[in-house]
Amino acid sequence: MSSTAESDAQTMQSRHRLQSGRQRLLVLLAITGFAATSLASIYTLGPTLSSINDDHKSVIDSQSSRRLQTALGMYIDPKSVDIKQYSKDLQHSNNNNNNMVTSDNMENNPISPTTITTYTHLIHNEIELPKYTLQQVIEEAATMRSKYAILRYDPTTDKFTGYYSKYERWVPGCYKLMHSLSALTVLLRTIFPERFTRKSPEFIMGVSSGDYPAMVDQQCIYRDQDVPCDNDDVEGNNSGLNNKAPVLHFGSVFRKAMFPNMVAMPMPGEHLDCFVSWSLSKEVCAQFQPKQVIGTTGLVFGDGLSYDDLTPQVIWRGTDFPFLNLQNSLDQPDFEDYVESNIDPNGSNPLVDAIAVMRENYSRLVPRWQGVVLTAEAEQEALETKSLPKVNIKFSSARGKGKPAAVGNPKYKHWEDIGFPLAGNGMPPEEMSKFKYHIDIGGGGGTTWTGTTDKLAMPGLLFHHITPTKDYIHDHLLPWEHYVPIQADLSDLREKIEWAETHPDEARKIAGSATEFMRQMGTPEGYENLFIEDVVKPLKAVIDAYVPGTQGDWEKKFKKTFVSFIDCPNPFGKQNGFGLFRWQKRMNHICKKWEPKLA
Repeated sequence: MSSTAESDAQTMQSRHRLQSGRQRLLVLLAITGFAATSLASIYTLGPTLSSINDDHKSVIDSQSSRRLQTALGMYIDPKSVDIKQYSKDLQHSNNNNNNMVTSDNMENNPISPTTITTYTHLIHNEIELPKYTLQQVIEEAATMRSKYAILRYDPTTDKFTGYYSKYERWVPGCYKLMHSLSALTVLLRTIFPERFTRKSPEFIMGVSSGDYPAMVDQQCIYRDQDVPCDNDDVEGNNSGLNNKAPVLHFGSVFRKAMFPNMVAMPMPGEHLDCFVSWSLSKEVCAQFQPKQVIGTTGLVFGDGLSYDDLTPQVIWRGTDFPFLNLQNSLDQPDFEDYVESNIDPNGSNPLVDAIAVMRENYSRLVPRWQGVVLTAEAEQEALETKSLPKVNIKFSSARGKGKPAAVGNPKYKHWEDIGFPLAGNGMPPEEMSKFKYHIDIGGGGGTTWTGTTDKLAMPGLLFHHITPTKDYIHDHLLPWEHYVPIQADLSDLREKIEWAETHPDEARKIAGSATEFMRQMGTPEGYENLFIEDVVKPLKAVIDAYVPGTQGDWEKKFKKTFVSFIDCPNPFGKQNGFGLFRWQKRMNHICKKWEPKLA
């Protein structure tokens, strides 16, 4: 490299680091509440949020739920709302909406649009939400096992405080809740400064977070039906909305309307943090702009790569995570149980025997392992035809602290000893962008969070994994326009690959539309539209729907059941210092290392 070129590259990298660093600083200042004058050194927000797995084993039993409902007192009706009129207004709005999937596409579309009126429908069609009170916010706690908090704004102290129920378990996923609450207070103050002053009425809202909602009613979730889970004794498809406070869930939500009052919000991590950064600086995060330098943050659009020249193979690398284990009993297979006990160790070809056994048990596996089986089969076929395997889905990391590499991992030794192709080296996005086909196989919460947007930007075609859950960004995407839908068990993946191979013009057009969507999202105009639709509108709808109570209501109904665990003073006022996390004593040993530090 010439000295001039090297100098230009170093300059570009420095600028990119400066921009990324400035955005991270803005988010850090806002979320932790540091005053600029008291900041002596910068600390990161902790380990990558995606590396923290929810503890799905802690469950509130029905007896605990009944105790909580008894402790919370009698139900108070909010103002009456005409849900039937909502339905009519929504139907009228949908009839006038031209941005819909066509009937030609619906035949091959595994997504079934819900017929239930949900709060998400109301918000995005700019229809007022039903009014709610403190009582309804409290009652939502009885529907959650964990990771549900009540956020309260107290005008007498000009402070937001997060509260956690004494009846819910504190689990690792609560760190995502903590992060979401901190970011949410910044968004509320920056977007609605006139609403949150010492002269304003109080405000209370329900917030949850995590890979996906930790609901008590696991039987309803397991059924995965497009019916509200509390619809047993109420007539009509739109039941339950009159009695429900909205719950903003920062993470993946259920695709079907089992909990119509739950609204998908940006996932904690770069999606949520970038919206906070935008609210403060009106600059689009580097994460959603074209990557300028290899090894730095940003999207890889594969500029200079032609779709027709890409490697014709489905590529995926990721972690061996479970999959929606509140909704199924699917396995991450153990070699001894699945293979070793079912094949002849002295057989002529243990690999072929193992593939046959895994195929017989295909329906028992989580989707990522189903992808591994498809890869093993594709590699065997490629050996016979002397061609490139059509599927290349492998684990690049194992589940565990630090996500250790899968290749050579003792956990997979027996699989590798017989040549089963489950592990592969990780790939940087620049390398992955050279492949024609991508897939975003869902993990613990059923989606991949950043994986979908990263792959949409690339020049190849995305096979989008349609699962029982979705993210906020998915509502902006259309099947057969931005992606090709794939069923949850990947059973139609081979068929969809064949379609793409025999319909290159249509596949190329879909891939191009996805890339253009992500380019537009990274512009100031595109990101502002996303910000309004997915942050401003939901927050405004919830603020407008709340009916303030009295201090007596607060003291009587709330304080005996909930404890404060995070304090967020106004970082934009005269107060210096930062928002201290106030934990219960039993939480101190878990959370002390997460407290912000001052030099």
